[in-house]
Amino acid sequence: MFTVVLIAAAALVILALATVHFGKVINRNWVIAGLSFILGLAVLGVMIVQSRDQDKTLRVVGYATKPFESDLVKWNIAISRDAAPGAQREASGLLQGDVDKFRNHLTQQGFEAKEIQLNPASTNAITDNYGNVVSYKVQQSLVITSNKLDKVEQIALNPQVFNQLGITYDNSYLGYFYTKLPDLKKALLSEATQDAVARAKEISSAAKTRLGKMYFARAGVFQITEPYSTEVSDYGIYSTATRSKHISVTLTAEFTLR
Repeated sequence: MFTVVLIAAAALVILALATVHFGKVINRNWVIAGLSFILGLAVLGVMIVQSRDQDKTLRVVGYATKPFESDLVKWNIAISRDAAPGAQREASGLLQGDVDKFRNHLTQQGFEAKEIQLNPASTNAITDNYGNVVSYKVQQSLVITSNKLDKVEQIALNPQVFNQLGITYDNSYLGYFYTKLPDLKKALLSEATQDAVARAKEISSAAKTRLGKMYFARAGVFQITEPYSTEVSDYGIYSTATRSKHISVTLTAEFTLR
């Protein structure tokens, strides 16, 4: 490519000198046409050289995976009371007592008030097959967000706790998260890059070629799944269902060959 550019530059200089030396002898239109022709040849030469350089490339896909443990849990639970028609107010009062009782129990177990979020209460009508209201359900949901994973599981996974407190709940779900995920992703990208380089070296060595520099890299989406899961998604996955997780990522890299 350097030779092509050098020839084009030399031709431009010669034409310019000729124009200055001969003055009006050389028609201006001819000069412009000549310059355009030479520039076109130069561009064509550069494109040909670049096309040849692109043929001397190697593309590989690096991969990295790592197991890790969540350090934050988010517990969603809805406490409820059933009410006959006309008894919603009484049921709401009983529900308030259940919620207070449950919050006090959490405090006694070492949870701080800032870890317990209370959402607005709601009342839903229960109807029969003919659309007639037969009862009501009043409920209120709480969200406990804490790094005390063991304590949360001891309560959430033990139904006897609610029986002893005399509390009825409808929904209970544990979601597990990792607060240092950005750092983990950076480390995994580094490992995927190293894996891509190692694969490229193996391939180039087997092909008796010399591996050049990496000139292109694109990371894939992260897949955060349950252990031993085979699920993947083009948009990435972040499973919150289990405390133990696996994270994986791919990295597509292209190298020059010499």
